[in-house]
Amino acid sequence: MYATQPATRRTHAERREATRLALLDAAVACLIEDGYTALTTRKVAERAGVSQGAQQHYFRGRAELIVEAVGHLATRLATQARDEVRDHTNEGDRFAALLDHVWAIHTGPAFQAATELWSAARTDADLRGPVEDLGRALDRQLGQIASEMLPTLLGDDTGRTLLDLSLASARGLAMRRLPGLETTVDRRWQATRAFLLTDYQIHIDDRTTR
Repeated sequence: MYATQPATRRTHAERREATRLALLDAAVACLIEDGYTALTTRKVAERAGVSQGAQQHYFRGRAELIVEAVGHLATRLATQARDEVRDHTNEGDRFAALLDHVWAIHTGPAFQAATELWSAARTDADLRGPVEDLGRALDRQLGQIASEMLPTLLGDDTGRTLLDLSLASARGLAMRRLPGLETTVDRRWQATRAFLLTDYQIHIDDRTTR
């Protein structure tokens, strides 16, 4: 008979990080389900399976917890986007893959959570500063991915404007994707996506013939 290997015990640091991640995931889920106004740290702690007292050792308050939770989710999605876009060797295919990932983000839980947060920040002075910082951090992440994956597109102002237009289009359509309108809005996104890809190719062809 083979001896059974004892289970490896996690270190204190690993346990702390696991609890922190559980709180962040629970906070995003509560934000989507309940909205920012109804969200409480008690609900988050219960959903994460930790005591409210233990939660206070990780985050100083509700605003800090929620902002960090949305930032954590967005960073994870940005990493996924980089990996998926990198799978394509042709820059045109990378641009198309980026558009698809951007739309997936804007129709998923990350955008729902961010929308709740931005709406709350409009009237919550304590939340406004951290949310603005989060927005700038997310813009930097996206900018880094785009500069790595789409160097030709971002080689001039026209290409950078096209990328900004792509993001604004996805965000604007996603805001209109209310229950019952999903199919209609998705069709509009597909038409917009086709237009953006055509515009991308025209821009690249123009640059190569200069």
